[in-house]
Amino acid sequence: MIMIVRARVRRIVNVLLCTVMFAAAGVADSSFATAAPAAEAQLGKGLDSCTAPSLAQLNAFWKNTPYTYWGIYIGGSTRGCKQPNLTAGWVRRVTDQGWALLPIWVGPQNPCQKYQARYFSKNATTAYAQGKQEAKSAYNALHALGLPDNSPLDYDLEASGGKNSAVCQRATKAFIQGWVNQLHVAPAQRAGLYTSSCSGFLDQFATLKPGLDFIDGASWDRKPSTKVMPCVSAGHWATHARHKQYLGSHNEAWNKVRLNVDSRCGNSFVAGNTSLTYGRVCS
Repeated sequence: MIMIVRARVRRIVNVLLCTVMFAAAGVADSSFATAAPAAEAQLGKGLDSCTAPSLAQLNAFWKNTPYTYWGIYIGGSTRGCKQPNLTAGWVRRVTDQGWALLPIWVGPQNPCQKYQARYFSKNATTAYAQGKQEAKSAYNALHALGLPDNSPLDYDLEASGGKNSAVCQRATKAFIQGWVNQLHVAPAQRAGLYTSSCSGFLDQFATLKPGLDFIDGASWDRKPSTKVMPCVSAGHWATHARHKQYLGSHNEAWNKVRLNVDSRCGNSFVAGNTSLTYGRVCS
């Protein structure tokens, strides 16, 4: 109970601080103008795991740790793990505890890569329509978990290994454009994309109009800062619009609980508890 009260008080104070931070920054990125009204960003270290942890496991990873948010795989045709814990009740409990969440959707993949999954079409027009449909499905899953409008939705697009043809690149950008456009339909969500910062040709998505509200770059260089994003221009998504997965699958233990996780730094949108948390910050 003490922890829940502490988290709620900290949330109220820090949401006010975040609002001031956004006003001072001016939020210059054009992508913000195309989405929902202003929302707070999370500045802090996080983790993701294939299966959402139990409440007891998350409690162990909260107490006296550097972490503030958790990536959760809320659905999609190529999601790799079952989610016995991921319910609206679970979301309510963990956000009351203080956790922020990054909802991730794992749908069809780039048709030019060898990931064992369902693929979207190489035809750009068809791919665009498929991207819109994935956004609708992700939105429904988001609300089934009790998460509010104006939440981020992060599309997991596995990297192609740099073997994309021009046809596949056009189709992939069309697919993600459909994802963005549909998520920006009122009530709008924050549209994001997870992929390898280099082999996922992440920087090329900066040409989308309207643009992504945030990116989630995979670069396993062990450097937490979102400012260090190989193959991505420093001027793209520069204002509170970046997540970074800086270390891939590894085992980590806190308070005698061990989990297989990926390590993250967030300087962008999250769902649930959207407070700026002192003492757990990365840039």
